[in-house]
Amino acid sequence: MTPPSAINLLAESMTHLLPFWIAKAETEHEFELAAKARQLAYGKHLPQLGERLGEPDEDDRSDEFAVLLAYAKLDGSCIGTVRIQISRQRPLALEESFSLPPALRKGRIAEISRLAIPARSNGLALRLMLIKAAYWYCRSSLVDRAFLCVRHPVDRQYRRFDLEDVLPSIEFVPMAHIGMIPHRIFWFDVCDIEARWLMNANPLHALYISTSHPDLLSNLQARTLLQETQGLLRSHG
Repeated sequence: MTPPSAINLLAESMTHLLPFWIAKAETEHEFELAAKARQLAYGKHLPQLGERLGEPDEDDRSDEFAVLLAYAKLDGSCIGTVRIQISRQRPLALEESFSLPPALRKGRIAEISRLAIPARSNGLALRLMLIKAAYWYCRSSLVDRAFLCVRHPVDRQYRRFDLEDVLPSIEFVPMAHIGMIPHRIFWFDVCDIEARWLMNANPLHALYISTSHPDLLSNLQARTLLQETQGLLRSHG
């Protein structure tokens, strides 16, 4: 299914600059910044897990993973991070603890994890932009479905995203890659979520689709939309 924004690339849209920028980690120093942010953020509520996350792990350096970092424009400090795994040669990390239904495992799948924001200031705005960057990273990588594991009570904050539960009874599953802490498993269809937000009048459609944020991954949103539109035009001769 072609996302509506690819069809309406030339339609009127807004551009909004942020007080921070988000980039993909490439160096050992940048992986260390991500680990430090995780340690500080998780350590507030989960000290043992926070301590365990204080150093970069092998997954950070793996080609199947992308670590994204948010930097404050004011002083260049790292203020947040998120990690994406695209399953190519190995299962998703969550699959160490839970077997996904075959229907959800078809195609290219990804897991968004290790979201960490050490400071409280701008926490919600930064969280939304880190997830937006992860969404467009998945979309640009032709991911079909993305998964998120969220602990209670943080799972309530994700209602705004119109996500689906992998387990309809809203069960929480202990996750080996997150310190055996019970997590709720959400998923969404990367192409279809845009239409869902539009039909449900979800404010995220305006934020994630109608508004362009050039500070996210060197304007990945605009570059992806252009690529999708060019592909659509070629398919119609």
